[in-house]
Amino acid sequence: MASTQRLTRACKARLPTIDFNPNMTAKKVREKWSEQLLVHSQASRALRQDLDVFVKRWPYAQNGLVTQFLISIYHHMAILLMPALQQFKEILKDFHNVEAGKRPFESGEAPTIRELLDYATGGIEGLNDSWGKAMLILGLQEEEYTVSEGDKVPTASPRQLLICLLVNHPVIQEKLEVDGDTALADIGRHLKLPSAPQIDGKRFILKEYVADGAPKMFFVCNHVQTGGRELYVGSNQENWQGLPAIRDIRRADRDRRLETYIPLAENAYDALQQVEQGVTLPSSMDSLDATSRLYETRARAIAEMKRTPHPDFLGRWTETG
Repeated sequence: MASTQRLTRACKARLPTIDFNPNMTAKKVREKWSEQLLVHSQASRALRQDLDVFVKRWPYAQNGLVTQFLISIYHHMAILLMPALQQFKEILKDFHNVEAGKRPFESGEAPTIRELLDYATGGIEGLNDSWGKAMLILGLQEEEYTVSEGDKVPTASPRQLLICLLVNHPVIQEKLEVDGDTALADIGRHLKLPSAPQIDGKRFILKEYVADGAPKMFFVCNHVQTGGRELYVGSNQENWQGLPAIRDIRRADRDRRLETYIPLAENAYDALQQVEQGVTLPSSMDSLDATSRLYETRARAIAEMKRTPHPDFLGRWTETG
């Protein structure tokens, strides 16, 4: 079983505050608010995809992670996205007929601000509907997973928590037992994670990427030890680029999650640099460029730190990722 829960700390749920200028012009609305509404819409749909995957792969053995995942989904839906949408509606009530920025749209014909508000509303309503159906289908009590402002919520993203559950699913565990590191190297294909949400309707088809609130990079580290294996799952920061009110909250939550690891990481990096100074590459590598020489030096230094093992090394001898 994976020891993934230890990587998830709690933080207090905070409501977003949308910053706006009451004297803003239609031009500013077009430039600033179109992207925020699109990011909001994409985030709702990404969360709905995560929830749908969760329901399809049910059941799971890790009840603690199930609780964290569902609380995280509800937190993003009811504490972050719903209040933000209500503020958008109030801020933009006099700008419904303003045309949104054309830049991200494939058709070159931009929708109006009202259409984007309706689109964002549809995303939230769809997510809320999927939430209710998930509770009903799985026989769960909704009140066990709902939170309010100030309540403790996971710092990890819903997508990361979903991956924590999926890598411990019996189907994935069986693949790891049979194929080991080969299965781990192809873990993304085995997990069958949702792709970026598809835009509904031809007028909203995007020609360039718009953030959807989900991380874009994950790692799964497999530690084999006596009595079984441990899987550690991590990710980069949730991508809320373009929606600063939520981005800033989740970045602060990430910093809280990392605060106990930063001193350890700094010590490990300092130790790695010291070990690198004692590495001598074979003469056959004299012709390598500077980047390649650094890579070879660092690989040997890491191997030496694992072999010893060095007291500041953060990995383990039997880990692969």
